[in-house]
Amino acid sequence: MENINTLMSTVIMVSFIVTIVLAVGSYWAYKIRERRKPKGTRVEDEAPVFFERIYPPQRARDTDSRATEEDASAA
Repeated sequence: MENINTLMSTVIMVSFIVTIVLAVGSYWAYKIRERRKPKGTRVEDEAPVFFERIYPPQRARDTDSRATEEDASAA
């Protein structure tokens, strides 16, 4: 029984230390990656660089027709 307790204590301690080391390493890698990010000379009024906003063409018409239907059913 003494041997199992020592083994389990060692396993828990090693897993704790490995978790801490991995957390610090991940944070360090994140900080390095953020430092290497290119600084853009983008103007604030300029369109998005990576994504283009798409507006559904039906939304405005659906909202207007739904309001008209509600007004007609209420009367």
